[in-house]
Amino acid sequence: MPVDFWSETASPVKNPLKEAFLHYSGKLYENQNIVLSSYFPFVMGGDMPSSDYLINMDLQDVPDNYFTMGFGECSTLRFYEKLIKTGIYSEAQIVSWFPETMVVDTRRLAGRPVPESFFDLTDSCYRGEVCIIGSPEVPDPLAALFIYKKLGEEAAKSFILNIAGFGAPVNAIRHIGKSSNNFGSIFIMPLFFANVCRELKHTKVINPREGYFAEPFILFSKAECENKNYQYIKEFVNSQDFEQVFSEKCFFMADYFNNSKIFPLCKKTYFPELEFIYPMLRESITG
Repeated sequence: MPVDFWSETASPVKNPLKEAFLHYSGKLYENQNIVLSSYFPFVMGGDMPSSDYLINMDLQDVPDNYFTMGFGECSTLRFYEKLIKTGIYSEAQIVSWFPETMVVDTRRLAGRPVPESFFDLTDSCYRGEVCIIGSPEVPDPLAALFIYKKLGEEAAKSFILNIAGFGAPVNAIRHIGKSSNNFGSIFIMPLFFANVCRELKHTKVINPREGYFAEPFILFSKAECENKNYQYIKEFVNSQDFEQVFSEKCFFMADYFNNSKIFPLCKKTYFPELEFIYPMLRESITG
């Protein structure tokens, strides 16, 4: 029997989302005697066991509703061919956004211009000054992806050449604006962490001219005729409890007001370019 709600999300929201869903499903059972099944993988991304990848499942086991981030498994050609092109998932809805922005260490930046746009980061004057989250094995592709989509391959390569390395935001924040900063002068990080930097000395948080680059949170659903609890999953996703999970982490719900803050090319549910961007990032960064 397929799971009603399969959720593969990043750690900032995984546990609060699980608690919110269990609270919602508990009340639903108490009031209407309706049982909702769910699964929240313990790990996500490249560390998941093969059985947790939907592309490895028999079609009868594919969850009825799959809630995930847009740069994971759902961006692969195998996922598209098996589950989208065939109509297994007939609906893909962007529910929320995971926005990132630039935090500038003005002290280390010295005489270089303060970037006002992600696209400014293709300039060679920022060589060795850009720090992104992730690791050489699993780099954050966000900026490289949308620079590539807007300006092309050469611009993406120019940006990648400017990357100095990686830094977890919680570590980078300790050094931004200080002489101990060996990470770089421009940090691309989630807005949740960037907001913490607004009170730091020698630091500027950028509101990008073209809008935030953001990874979408997407709900993939089977057709209602094959998705017996679809209406309750939609009710949960539209609930205040669901919205609170995301808003507390400075993630944006995908409504009219917040959509206007997002760079237009982010508003997709399939990013096949990532199969090109990830190897390009790894090859350049690891040398």
